[in-house]
Amino acid sequence: MPRLYLVIGSGTAQRKLLSSVREELRGRGYEDMSRLEGVSWLPLLSENMGGGLFSEKSVIIIEDAEQLGRFPEKLTPLLEPEGADVVILLVYKSDPAMGKEKQPALLPKGIIPLCARHKAPDEPSPWSRERDDIIIRAAKREGARVAEDAAALLKELFEDTGEMESEACKLALFCRFAGRSEISLGDAASLCLADGSRDTLKLLDGICERRTREILPLLESLRESAELLQLVSALHNRLRCAMYMAAFPKEGAAFMKAFGTSSYAARLAEKAARSYGREKLIKCVAGLIRINVNEKSGAGASWHDLSILIIDLMS
Repeated sequence: MPRLYLVIGSGTAQRKLLSSVREELRGRGYEDMSRLEGVSWLPLLSENMGGGLFSEKSVIIIEDAEQLGRFPEKLTPLLEPEGADVVILLVYKSDPAMGKEKQPALLPKGIIPLCARHKAPDEPSPWSRERDDIIIRAAKREGARVAEDAAALLKELFEDTGEMESEACKLALFCRFAGRSEISLGDAASLCLADGSRDTLKLLDGICERRTREILPLLESLRESAELLQLVSALHNRLRCAMYMAAFPKEGAAFMKAFGTSSYAARLAEKAARSYGREKLIKCVAGLIRINVNEKSGAGASWHDLSILIIDLMS
């Protein structure tokens, strides 16, 4: 009968943990490893009661194990504790023993003691100093410093700390080969963003900093390459924070934390709050919500609506 191994984590941390668990199992004689997709619980357990074709001990890896759904408790007798010839390695993005929004947990409490559980450390929060430290240390290993605004942009761009660390190393190497000792905001923007994303960031920052002459050409450029609702959503996230900062100037840090806003986006939102004020930002955010609703409901929304809304804000 099989033994269940749980690997819980996301992004780079998940991949590292999965690799580590596989190496641990190989060291214990589990050489036959294979992957399965599109299976359900009953055939997964009933068809893997003994070793594989080429080894007495085998491992079946199920990535995106959430797709299996909730474990049927009637199948509990098919599970074996430590020492089974077959290990079913289930890879989850979040803890399957925890329910979500009134939905039951994917794995009932009764079978958790029958599982080997491996969980990656939780990702630090978007506003935490720990994420800054990861960037600073990664750049330092390659002999470079990081400008504060460049570090803030990396935190904004990469939720996964492994990717963020890798990008910081890449930027540090680039600067070192270019004969410079510090990663600038321009380096981070030009090397970590595709052209369309770079234009989107320029638009968001340009609106927050009221760089009026840049905005309409950028909108025309994005009209050809971007999705309207994606841009509306990005602008709403930035200006929503600015709106609350303008309405409650002493509570900016609380809103930043509640929205999970990075320090980079928060600094730009603060500039927008000072530049436009409460009333203009409320009107613009309401207009963005209206465009979103009209587009999703089929009432009609267009790039023209967005252009008029931005012009009105910046006028």
